[in-house]
Amino acid sequence: MDGQIADANRRLASADRLLGAGDGGRALEEAYPGVMGAAMVRVWLVDEPWHTQRSFQELSRMVQGALPSGFATLFEMKQGQRSFAGWRAEDARPLVDEARAYIGETVTLLDGARQAPGA
Repeated sequence: MDGQIADANRRLASADRLLGAGDGGRALEEAYPGVMGAAMVRVWLVDEPWHTQRSFQELSRMVQGALPSGFATLFEMKQGQRSFAGWRAEDARPLVDEARAYIGETVTLLDGARQAPGA
């Protein structure tokens, strides 16, 4: 889980640089997998898949259900094999901000799980 969070934070830093360079599409391409990783961490925290075997389709639905609203929409776009090419930086910025908040909340959840009795 720590690896997923570290990757998400690295991707956020890269997305910020890309936004600064005016490339909203590439910024979203960078942030998207980080948010997906954070969603997977949230699923793992709730479902503990090491106790329950899940199919890829089940996990995919669970991850989709854990996504913040903007990224749930982007998930649907990705299912249609569409890229984020052409997004302006000013249009992508609110989604990168949403990613930052979501990943931060996920870190808080993970830290709370570590401090929970029996953890």
